[in-house]
Amino acid sequence: MLPNRLATLLGIDVPIIQAGMSRFTSAELAAAVSNAGALGSVGCDLRPVDDLIQQLARIAGLTKHPYAINHLLPRLDPQAWSLTLEAKPAVISFAGGDPGEKVSQAHAVGARVMVQVQTVTQACRAAERGADVIVAQGGEAGGHSGTVAALALVPQVVENVAPIPVVAAGGIADGRGFAAALALGAQGINIGTRFLACAEAPVANEWKQMIVAAQSEDAVKFDAWNEISPLTGHDTAEAAVRTLRTPFVDEWRGRREEARRATAELRRLVKEFTVQGRLHELLPIAGQSAGLVHEILPAKEIVRRLVTEAESALQEAQVMVCGR
Repeated sequence: MLPNRLATLLGIDVPIIQAGMSRFTSAELAAAVSNAGALGSVGCDLRPVDDLIQQLARIAGLTKHPYAINHLLPRLDPQAWSLTLEAKPAVISFAGGDPGEKVSQAHAVGARVMVQVQTVTQACRAAERGADVIVAQGGEAGGHSGTVAALALVPQVVENVAPIPVVAAGGIADGRGFAAALALGAQGINIGTRFLACAEAPVANEWKQMIVAAQSEDAVKFDAWNEISPLTGHDTAEAAVRTLRTPFVDEWRGRREEARRATAELRRLVKEFTVQGRLHELLPIAGQSAGLVHEILPAKEIVRRLVTEAESALQEAQVMVCGR
């Protein structure tokens, strides 16, 4: 697969981006993805500043290739933002809101800016702000996602922000999804769940195995989480975390008002499990693409398979359309 306009813009070999995914990323994961020719990302959301300092120091020694630093705007930490600008990464990515003047601040340090959106309106605003790349995230995605499916959202965003390159996200975990994204007009893909279930991901092996064992219907929207861990200022009021089902999720899903009344107790429980490294027992975040993930692989192999499978799928599609 030859580098396209997006890959050339970001200085990568193949137009594959590993999603920011909060503190569930690491220097080792991002570097492994970048060293494979794609774009790795270090997420800042919910990450202690001391840990971010260590991650940025480590990734500088693990790869010479471009990587991204990701921020969730409703919870953007000013100190983490300063560290990001000091690091001068190739790409700074945003999700969850309007980056405003931060686009020009990122450009001032030489970084490309990538903004994730969930609606056409958000995409047009990101374009007006000067985003270099726009990620159209379908509601199939894990974590905070909107209500419009990628199949409908991506081509609309492509039409409305051209010539800015668009990256497809949500429901993609193999080369067939990669090929479909290109057919919709996207220049590349942004994937999270497939990279959570990889060897370098800094999450519990039990979480990875839950993804491998899951069917797509096991990845559900968990509205009560908006009461337990509110994301004040998120762009899309309907956005809710998509996670795999657990007894905790099943108990509280659809009971947002009751969760609001039990906020203190639920937050104490979540804090306890987080400290113990067992958050996945309550909330194993993953998208509907979990149904496509059947084994834990190194990041390099995931990137390789995405490319070879996409090439094969595109060739097969050409035969179906043209008969040759």
